[in-house]
Amino acid sequence: MAASSDLTRRHSFLNSSQLRKIHRWLGAVAATQLLIWTGSGLFFAVVPIDAVRGTHLLAQPASFRLGYVALVSPSSLVRQHKELSMVSLNQIQISQRLNTPVYIIEAEEGLLVFDAETAEKLAPLSELEASALAASSASLPVRSASWVTAVEAGSEYRDGELPAWRVELVGPEQVNLWIGANSGKVRAVRTNTWRVYDFLWSLHIMDYNGRNNFNSWLLRVFALLGCITVVSGIVLLVLYLRRKKIVISRA
Repeated sequence: MAASSDLTRRHSFLNSSQLRKIHRWLGAVAATQLLIWTGSGLFFAVVPIDAVRGTHLLAQPASFRLGYVALVSPSSLVRQHKELSMVSLNQIQISQRLNTPVYIIEAEEGLLVFDAETAEKLAPLSELEASALAASSASLPVRSASWVTAVEAGSEYRDGELPAWRVELVGPEQVNLWIGANSGKVRAVRTNTWRVYDFLWSLHIMDYNGRNNFNSWLLRVFALLGCITVVSGIVLLVLYLRRKKIVISRA
């Protein structure tokens, strides 16, 4: 009976010893990513999202009232531009580009923009127009403007309207306004705070290139590894408490 009891205790000790070894290795592998998750999560919680988005740098430009503009009807627009006859209503919107009311149409070839008072098709914004629009939309002076037709994966401007103007503003935050060249809308505000956020986000979701994939195999593996590490730690604690209880009862 005593031999059986000793064998059981020895077997239990071996199991707990092996489990501790596995737990240590798992912890060593998972510790860095767990620290990154915690640190990046702390940054996300502390830094206001408006500071990340840069909305505090934007000003609302003046816009026309409907009573002060004479818009041509969509029907008149179609009569002058027959290629628009199959455009559906949810593809068209009324907006303002600088001092011009416009119709913006989402076509297969991209955004089409028409003067909403004359029905004239408008060309993309010029550099001068983009700089003027940035000056009226932001609280910082304009430094330069660059024409962009394509961006790389992981760029600070992703899934946005192209072509676009990247307008650099003067200031310590290295602010870039991304303005849709056709729509004339500010599509993104990028600051150093946003860039830090974006970098930490890529580490947080473990998508270091596209930075938008929540379902990568790497994230799944490390999430599972973190769970296993925690569970193995709990099991070790239970085994330790049971062993301690046995020792106390024997004493």
